[in-house]
Amino acid sequence: MVVQPKKLKKRVYILDTNVLIHSPESIYTFDEHTVFLPLRVLEELDTHKRGTTEVARNARQAHRYLEELLGDLDLGHIDKGISIGKGKNAGILRFQTFPIPRRDRADDEIIDVALYATEKLFNDGKTSTILVTKDINLRIRALLHGVITEDYTHDQTPSLIGEGELLFGGQIEISNQMWNKKGVTIDAKRIAGKDVYTIQADYVNNWPINTRVFSDRFDGILRNVTGNTATIELLPEFGPKHSVWGISGRNAEQNFALSILNDPEIDFVTLAGDAGTGKTLLALASGLQQVFENQIYDEIIVTRAMVPLGQDIGFLPGSEEEKVGPYLGALHDAIELLTNTTEKDSWSRKVSSDLVMSRIKIKSTSLMRGRSFQKKYFLIDEAQNLTSREIVSLISRAGQGTKVVCIGNLKQIDTPYLTATTSGFSYAIDKMSNWEHSAHITLQSVERSRLAVHASQVFQ
Repeated sequence: MVVQPKKLKKRVYILDTNVLIHSPESIYTFDEHTVFLPLRVLEELDTHKRGTTEVARNARQAHRYLEELLGDLDLGHIDKGISIGKGKNAGILRFQTFPIPRRDRADDEIIDVALYATEKLFNDGKTSTILVTKDINLRIRALLHGVITEDYTHDQTPSLIGEGELLFGGQIEISNQMWNKKGVTIDAKRIAGKDVYTIQADYVNNWPINTRVFSDRFDGILRNVTGNTATIELLPEFGPKHSVWGISGRNAEQNFALSILNDPEIDFVTLAGDAGTGKTLLALASGLQQVFENQIYDEIIVTRAMVPLGQDIGFLPGSEEEKVGPYLGALHDAIELLTNTTEKDSWSRKVSSDLVMSRIKIKSTSLMRGRSFQKKYFLIDEAQNLTSREIVSLISRAGQGTKVVCIGNLKQIDTPYLTATTSGFSYAIDKMSNWEHSAHITLQSVERSRLAVHASQVFQ
């Protein structure tokens, strides 16, 4: 059995290229320890910095950070290291200043650098040399060569482990045992035309705002927590008589999703769930309702990470919308369903579809820098394939009167080096929780065909 050596208190972290591309500010996140950059990593960063992709932008940002640190320093003394930060937590940035034979594969050369650093450069019995990389294959190969390795975890969501099973689902059930606990009181009132429950209990002080709270007595949304007192507002029923663009909630979770999607006081909504739980349909129907019927927003902006499921189909001709369109099949399916009237005249349906599409703008995430959307319903699809930097950049596009809706499935991540713990989607859910204008729900029930329901059960 291969066992990694014990990590000592003093550490040198050797960074792989993918760490700097994933998080350019990573060189600042190792506190008082030494950050070491191999020459091959600098070469790879240089090859990646040209272009307009997120990878190129991150590579350029990493170069900027290095330039800031070097400043006006005499490069002749670079072998002594550069101070990172100030005070007790100030670290040191060092570069490879020793020769290593050139390898055809960059990974092999980086392992050679790590071995040299471990066996010769920092072999004082007090220092651990650790190779940090997002590449699991490199971690395994380095470990077999006797190099201590680890993943870059600074941006991982602390409340989420594994494949997302510990991520808060956005709902809390009050059991009979909780009701019967000593000192619990409940009061029902009607305030401003709404039914409101007030619960006093010692277990409510950690409940996040805008969470779905339900029991066999009521189904509501948590509006306020003050000390041990929780204020819960009953949810409206989005049934056939009170549908959203013809869509009704098929279960309690979908009903809650429709409630927060159509709540003007909630500016940021995240919908998680497996395929078939209705995320896209609910989000789009709510957007159409608020654009056409309620006229709260001017139009719907839709974007998503253009990461293919299988082999890339290559260059796509046409305008920005025509290039992004093939990646938004779920959107077009939802529009077809939402505009499928009972009329048999296909021309009438065509007119309806064209009218809807006239108020929907499809945008690429690559061209979002510097944009600002005013009074828009901003839908971010497949958010699980975005990094934390990308999701923050997109959310910050929201101008006055704009609502942002992120939908995703943490079990279907296609972006290399992203996991459920490092996805920008889980990052946004975690960071935006408990804000009075934000809400989240994880949809559990598949509402497609009996085939889809069965498949979701047997292919877990």
